[in-house]
Amino acid sequence: CPGRCSCDSVQSVQCYRLMEVPSSLPPTTKKLYISHSKIQHLQMSSFTRMLALEDFILLASGTESVENDTFKMLSTLKTLELWKNNSLSSLVSLQSLVLDGNNIESVAGPLALPHLRSMSMENNKLHLIPAGFFTSLQSLQFLSFSGNFLTKIPIDLPKSLLSLKMERNQLKVVRFRDMKHLENLSHLYLSENSLSSIDGVQILANLTTLELSQNQVPVLPFRLPARLQKLDISNNLIQRVTVQDFQDLRDLKHLFLDNNVVSLFEAGALQMCSQLSNLALEQNLLLSIPLRLPGTLARLDLK
Repeated sequence: CPGRCSCDSVQSVQCYRLMEVPSSLPPTTKKLYISHSKIQHLQMSSFTRMLALEDFILLASGTESVENDTFKMLSTLKTLELWKNNSLSSLVSLQSLVLDGNNIESVAGPLALPHLRSMSMENNKLHLIPAGFFTSLQSLQFLSFSGNFLTKIPIDLPKSLLSLKMERNQLKVVRFRDMKHLENLSHLYLSENSLSSIDGVQILANLTTLELSQNQVPVLPFRLPARLQKLDISNNLIQRVTVQDFQDLRDLKHLFLDNNVVSLFEAGALQMCSQLSNLALEQNLLLSIPLRLPGTLARLDLK
């Protein structure tokens, strides 16, 4: 066991008052806790032998910088906590943060990244985004949590958001009233979840793209946002398409209704969609081509 460290076992090590990450740690170390030290810089060479490391907690150690690819070799890392350090102080101008595919199981905030515009944490193992996580991310415009285990959309999302991706999660319900402050949101991606209803989406008045494919939605959402240009609700359980469903969607250009169980398509249901150019209806239960389709259609899929 390295000096100034205590090893509870060959898998758990706690160290205090160090000048650098110890190089003589057992290669079987799974948890490393370092606190009250003077480790100014973290670099990849400090971790090359720690191929079993799952949890790394660095507390109050004056860390100012983290070298690129420092944690690249740590494919087993599940938890990374850099508490009370200055490791992000040099990143206050950061505009894009991508943490895709890192097996991250939890996050804590707030992140002090006031100029961050784009953040992606796709394909991790997140179950919950804690309240307050976005407090200091008031410039964020593009956010993706696709490919996680989230059961609800995070609360307190930044008002600045333009695009939100939540595909391939475990959403069953979307509480749009918790999103009413997202006045600028134009793109919302909710495909491949377990949604059975989409009520209240009209509250997102500036939404232009809504993707809901591969859910369990039985009816078209009531009162869709009037500025919608693309609606993908393919691979659901839609049975009916009526005039009322689309009467306010004059800007709609792309509509994907394929792979549903549509058996009723009212004549003229899409007549008010005066810009519709792309309509997908294949793999439904229709016995005939719907009547009075818009003359603007450039593509109609009925396979």
